[in-house]
Amino acid sequence: MLTPKGRVFATCLLCLMFLQPGGVLAGQLVMNNGDVITGSISKISDGDVYIEPGYADEFAVSLSEVASIENDKVMEIELEDGTEVTGQFAGAGTDGRQVLVVEGSPMEVGLADLAEAEEPAEWYDRVSHVDLNTTLNSGNTDSRNVLVFADTRLKLGDHRHLADLTVRRDETDGVKTKKQDLFRYEYNWMFNEPWYTGVTGSYERDPIRELDHRYQIAAIVGRDLIDDAHRFLTFSVGMGYSEEKIDGVAESGAVAIWRLIYEHDFLGGDLSFFHNDNIAYQLYDVNNTIFKSNTGFRFDIIDDVYASLSLRYDYETDPAIGAENEDTTLVIGVGSEF
Repeated sequence: MLTPKGRVFATCLLCLMFLQPGGVLAGQLVMNNGDVITGSISKISDGDVYIEPGYADEFAVSLSEVASIENDKVMEIELEDGTEVTGQFAGAGTDGRQVLVVEGSPMEVGLADLAEAEEPAEWYDRVSHVDLNTTLNSGNTDSRNVLVFADTRLKLGDHRHLADLTVRRDETDGVKTKKQDLFRYEYNWMFNEPWYTGVTGSYERDPIRELDHRYQIAAIVGRDLIDDAHRFLTFSVGMGYSEEKIDGVAESGAVAIWRLIYEHDFLGGDLSFFHNDNIAYQLYDVNNTIFKSNTGFRFDIIDDVYASLSLRYDYETDPAIGAENEDTTLVIGVGSEF
């Protein structure tokens, strides 16, 4: 229960929050020629500072063309000599040097001494999707195809969890032609971001293709190549163990793993491109290579509901007897992000 003084303080604080101008947490670049660019500053990398003004998409400006930087956001800053600090950019100081506010105290550095700067990574971050795709045909050919795909990426501090589930059922003239269940899970420990290590595992079955089951588990190492508000690109490789039963015959042994995930938002997130692929190379028997990929677009319809168009491609060098090496599916459906 708040005391009277506490209620007054809370009320004043709320009023101040609502009375803040629209430029809260905005930054600005003062250029050498006197121009000023105002917008959201996301990072400094490879001699460029990245800013997104309200009237355009994010773009890079060379630090050599910048006189000073102001930014209300707290950023993690690394200097060329390896010094790392957490602070804010507070404009020009003496002799054209840049002022940083670190733990409430000013610190002056040369802009050329800035190696990198970025916002501290959020401790909690999650994005999840559920897609429903179905096709019904009647007439000369009666067919029913249903595909449900769900994925999630959850980050808790230095720990990240990725999982996806595919459930597919195809039927033509009363004959089942596909009955696939595929679940994958991956754990990442970001021990030296963007580098990580962890484990991955998967389970798959498709009795129509004589695949009774396939288990895989592997230790992995990987790296995030891009991870910002609009793009995510990561890859991982690893070694582990695989066990499968095809047409009643069980086999097992070592397996090499590759995984790549790429996502890119356009038009303020109204349009998204995605691609992921997985390769498993079984180091036993006939050295079967298993490749699976999913590539497509999501188009926002309303709020968190979108239409999706994707191409799924599966390939095996040594499938079950009677099964094809390739399986290509063009999928159109709807989904939700939450």
